[in-house]
Amino acid sequence: MTTLALETRQETLSVLLIEDNLVDAKLVARQLQRSSEGLNCRHVSRLGDALQILKAIQFDVILLDLNLEDSSGYETFSRILSAASSTAILVLSGSDDEELAIRTVREGAQDYLVKGFFDGRLLVRSIRYAFERKQSEEALRRSEATVRAIFENSMDAIVIVDGEAAVLEANSAAAQLMGLPREELVRTRLLDFGDEELENVWHHFQNSRRARGRIRIRRGDGAQRLVDYSFNADILPERHLLELRDVTEQQNLEDQLRQSQKMDAVGRLAGGVAHDFNNILGIISGYAELMQMNAVESAQKYRAEKMLAAIEKAALLTKQLLAFGRRQVLSPKLLNVSVVLAELSGMMRVMVGAEIQLSIHQENVGMVHADQGQLEQTILNLAANARDAMPNGGILSIKLENHVSTGSKPQIPAGDYVLLSVADTGIGMDPDTQSRIFEPFFTTKKNGSGLGLSTVYGIVKQSGGHITVESQLGIGSTFKIYLPLVSSAKVEIPSPEGAKPVHPRGNETILLVDDEDELRNATAEYLESCGYRVLKASNGQEAIEIADHFHDKISLLISDIVMPKTNGRGLLGHICKTRPDTCVLVISGYADDAVIRHGIFLETTCFLQKPFTFQLLGSKIRKLLDR
Repeated sequence: MTTLALETRQETLSVLLIEDNLVDAKLVARQLQRSSEGLNCRHVSRLGDALQILKAIQFDVILLDLNLEDSSGYETFSRILSAASSTAILVLSGSDDEELAIRTVREGAQDYLVKGFFDGRLLVRSIRYAFERKQSEEALRRSEATVRAIFENSMDAIVIVDGEAAVLEANSAAAQLMGLPREELVRTRLLDFGDEELENVWHHFQNSRRARGRIRIRRGDGAQRLVDYSFNADILPERHLLELRDVTEQQNLEDQLRQSQKMDAVGRLAGGVAHDFNNILGIISGYAELMQMNAVESAQKYRAEKMLAAIEKAALLTKQLLAFGRRQVLSPKLLNVSVVLAELSGMMRVMVGAEIQLSIHQENVGMVHADQGQLEQTILNLAANARDAMPNGGILSIKLENHVSTGSKPQIPAGDYVLLSVADTGIGMDPDTQSRIFEPFFTTKKNGSGLGLSTVYGIVKQSGGHITVESQLGIGSTFKIYLPLVSSAKVEIPSPEGAKPVHPRGNETILLVDDEDELRNATAEYLESCGYRVLKASNGQEAIEIADHFHDKISLLISDIVMPKTNGRGLLGHICKTRPDTCVLVISGYADDAVIRHGIFLETTCFLQKPFTFQLLGSKIRKLLDR
C-alpha cells in the first residue's frame, strides 16, 4: 500500500486510487505530483482493501480501475458504488473497456478516462470536474428529497396536471381527498371530480394562469367535499400545480356555530315576546277574574269563565314559546302524561296538517317525575319530525301505555315505566342515519338545525328516562320514550267544572311592585278584596322609598324583576337588609331562570310566572305567610 502526499494550495481533495497495475499507479501519482492542485491521494491495489478503507474513511474522489486482482468488470464498479454512494467516481478504463466505462457513467460514475490518453492536466481537471459534478448531484438529490418529503407529507392535497387537466402526479392527501388509490387517480382528469362549476374554474385558470377560491368536489365514492383551491400555472413546462385543502368539517363547525347563535337569538326574541305577552295576558286574566268574582248574573260568570279558559290556552302557547327558546329551568314535578298529551292533541293536529292522519291511543298510565314544559317540547319535536318524514301524507300514531322492563334490552334497565311511542309511516332511515340521529347538529333535512332530536334526547335523559328508535327505509320510524314510573304517587284530582274557586283571605300588609300599571291595579284590587292592606309602587326606587317611610310591618313583598330605575335585585337586597322578616314573592313574565340571571337566588316556592290566576296568587301568598 502506497501513500502519495501532495502539497495543498487550493481546496484539498482526498483521493483514493484503486489500481492493481503499479506502473499505471506510479504514472498517475507522477502526474498528480506535477500539478499545483491540492490533492491527498491514497493507493490500494485490491478491491477488498478498498472496501475496508471506505468503511472508515470518507473520500472526495475515487479513481477506479475496473479490472483488479480480486474483482473485474462491472462488478468492481457496482461494489464500490454501494460502499461509497456519496463519493465521486472517476473510472480509469483500458481502450478495450470503453463501452463498459460508458455504462458506469450512465449508472452513477461521474466520468471516465482511457488509460494512455490523458496527461496530468486532464487528470486533475477531470478529478475536479467529477467532484463538483457529484456535489451538484448530491445537492440536487437532497433538494429533490426535501421536495418529495414535503409533497408526500403535506396535509393539503397536491396535484400536478397537464394542459388538458389530466392528473400526472398526486400525493397521498390528494388520493385520500378524492377517495381513490393514487395509481387510479393519476389516470383521471381533474374535471372528473366536479360539475359545471369546476369547469368554469378551470377555464378561468387557463386564462388568468392563477386561481384561488372555494368549490365543492365529488369524490370517487360520490360524496361531496368542500375545498379551498389554489392553482398555479407552469411550475414546469405544461405542468400546473393544484393545492386543495378540505374545509368541509371546518365549514360544518362554522355553520353549527352560526346556527347555534341564530337559535340563541331566536330564543332571546321568543323570551322577550313571551314576557310582554304574559304581562298583557296577566292584565286580561286579572280583570276577567275580578269580573267572575263580582258577577251577579250567571251569564256574566259564564262569559268570564270562557275568557279565563281562552287566557289559559294563550298562556300555554307562551310556555311553548319559552320552551322553544330554552328559557326555562328544569322544574320537575309529578305529571300525568295522559293529561299532557290530551292538552297537546289539538296543537298537534294543526301542526301535522290535513294530509297526515293523527291517531292517539292512551291507557290509564301512572305518574312520572318530569318538567311539563320540557315534556311538551319533546312530544311536539317528535311529532314535527314525523310530519317531515311524511311529505306525501301518512299516519302518525302516538301510544301511551305502562311498560315493565325485565332488563333484557341493555338500553332499558329493569323497572316500571310509562312508555310513549311515536310512530310514522314515512321514508324511514338507514342504519348509518339511525346511529347518528341524536347527535347535535346532525340532520338529514336541507334546512334543518339538527337540534330537535338531540334536544329530545337531552330532555329524556335529564328526566331519568331512555329513548330508542326503530326504522326501516320506505316503511317508517318509531321512537319510544321510557319514563320511570313513580310508585304510590298521589294524583291531585282537579276541582270539578263549576266548583266555586277558593280565595284565601288575610289582613297582612303587602308591598306590590310592578311597572305594568293595569296589572298592578287589578292585582291590588283583588288583594284588597281578600282583606289585605296593599302598598303599590311602579318601580324599585319608589318601593324602597315607601318601605323606608312606612312604620308598620310589611309582611310580604310581591315584586317584578325587570323594572326601570331600581330593578328587582336591588329592591330585594334593600328589603332583606332593612326588613329581614318580610317574605318575598317574585313575579315575572319571563321564565323562572330570569330570577337566576338577575342574580336572585330564591326557592321555587317564592316565584310565580305570569300570567297567573288570582286564585293561585292567593294560595301562594297564604303558604308564604303561614309557614
